[in-house]
Amino acid sequence: MRAFRAVPLLIFASAAAAGQAQPFNPASPENRQVMPAFNYATVEAVLTQIGARFERRGTAERPALTVIFPNGRRAAIIFGSCEQQGAACKAISVQAAWSRPAGMTAERLATNVQRFNQRYAFARAFLTADGRPGLQRYLTADFGFIRGNLAVNLLVFASSAERFQAEALR
Repeated sequence: MRAFRAVPLLIFASAAAAGQAQPFNPASPENRQVMPAFNYATVEAVLTQIGARFERRGTAERPALTVIFPNGRRAAIIFGSCEQQGAACKAISVQAAWSRPAGMTAERLATNVQRFNQRYAFARAFLTADGRPGLQRYLTADFGFIRGNLAVNLLVFASSAERFQAEALR
């Protein structure tokens, strides 16, 4: 578990030095709080805590957020298994997608995606139906979710997106 925490902390320590955000503090007492479900309020509070910017998208029945993490990586957070018009969702999917790199064949891209998946298990790399590369992390909160765990999952996803771009798309 420590390996996952070290990566995001280093990313945010450098961001704080550049004046962008304060580093994520895993020892903060609020990180032990159980969120009963995912919704705009619970997820946005964590995004603010980690220094991400976000914008609401979607509908009341199918909420979504567009996110820019402190390392500049963009993603969408799509809420799933929602009740009460998006006020109580049991799942989120964090997704990022890229254009297919110029000059890279479809076969080479597919091989790079497969190699990334063999090397890293945190998020799933894939190709969309139109051949664009993507990365996804799916989280469930059927019985609640620890706030600090969500923060770490989001930070590691941002780091994984950075790694995916560097290793699979170049």
